[in-house]
Amino acid sequence: MSESKTVCVVLGDDASPEVVVPTVRILEQMGLPINFSWAVTGEEALARYGDVFPPDAKRAIDEADCSIMGSTRSIHGVHGYLRWGKQCYANVRPARYFQGLKSAHKNPAGIDFVIVRENTEGLYPAGWEGDISQLRPLGLVNEKLDLALDTEQQGRFAIKITTEKGTKRACRSACMLALDRKRKGYPGAVTVASKYNALSSDEMFRRIAEETCAEFPELSFNSMIIDNFAHQMVLYPHSLDVVVMSNEYGDILADGAAALVGGLGVAPNSCIGDDYAYFGSVHGTAPDIVGLNVINPTAMILGAAMMLDYLGFAEAAAKLEAGVHQAYARGDCLTRDQGGSASTTDFCDYVARLCV
Repeated sequence: MSESKTVCVVLGDDASPEVVVPTVRILEQMGLPINFSWAVTGEEALARYGDVFPPDAKRAIDEADCSIMGSTRSIHGVHGYLRWGKQCYANVRPARYFQGLKSAHKNPAGIDFVIVRENTEGLYPAGWEGDISQLRPLGLVNEKLDLALDTEQQGRFAIKITTEKGTKRACRSACMLALDRKRKGYPGAVTVASKYNALSSDEMFRRIAEETCAEFPELSFNSMIIDNFAHQMVLYPHSLDVVVMSNEYGDILADGAAALVGGLGVAPNSCIGDDYAYFGSVHGTAPDIVGLNVINPTAMILGAAMMLDYLGFAEAAAKLEAGVHQAYARGDCLTRDQGGSASTTDFCDYVARLCV
C-alpha cells in the first residue's frame, strides 16, 4: 500500500459543493490511505471569519499533498493562490470520448487528445490592465507599421506576458505527458498552436516548444497557427495527441474541445506545478441550478481520478475512471445534460457501486 497522502478539499461556490462532496465520499469509500482536510473559503469563510480566504485555509492547502477544488466565482482568493501562489503552471485538459457520452460530433469515437495550457502568463492574471492614457509616457510605436499609439483615445489596454521560463516549463510538461501517453500506445506527437505568424511573443512560444520537443527524440513535433488549429480540431480531432498553447488560447479552445466529446459537464482538468497540483472540473459554478441536485458530477469524478494517478494510486485511478465509463455505457443513470434524468447524487451512488 502506498504511503498516506493528504488532500485539501476546496468546495468552491454556488453548485460546486454539490459535485465535490459526493466525489470525496466516493474516494473515502475506496479505502485508500488518503486523509482529507477541508478549507473553508468563499462566502462561508466571509461569514465566519470576515475573509474569503482566511489563513487557516491557506495553511490547509500548504500542508496537503494536493487539492481537489470546486469551481469558484472569482480567480482571486483561493483560486488565485492555488494557481499563482503554488505556481501550478500546466493546466492539463483531456478531451476523450467514451461510449454513452452525448457528443455533438458526427463521429466522436476515438477522439482522445489533451490540451496543455500554460496556466500563469499570457493575458492572465486579470489585472495587467489599465487606461490607455497610462501608456502615454512610453511613446509606443509599432515599428512594422511605423504607427504611434494614439494615447488620446478613450479605452483600455491589457498586457500579454510570455516568458522563456514560463513557456519552457509548460512545453516540457506537454512533452512529458506525450512521452507517458506513447508508452500507453498513443502516437507521441506534440503540436504547438500559436499566432506565430503575427505576434513575436507567439513565435517565441512556438520556437521554445520546438526546441523542447527536440530534447525528446521519441516524440514528433508539429506547429499550427492558432486559428487553423481551431479549424483542424473541429474537422480532424482524431489526429491530435498532445497540444500545447498559451494561457488564453488554451482557456478558449479546451472548452471547444470539451464540446467535441460531451460538453463541460464531462471535462476534467488538473493544474500541475513542480511541487503542488490541484484537480477538478472546468465548468463554472452553475448558480442557476444551486440546490437542485442536477449538476453533472462526471467532470469532478474524472478530475479525482487524475488526482489519484498524480498521488501514485494508479490502480485506484483506473478503477474510478472505469466506473464512470461503465455507468455511461449502461446509460440508465445519467444526468439530464447527457439525456438522462438522474440526480447528481444518484449518479455518484451509481459510480460508487461500480468501483468501490
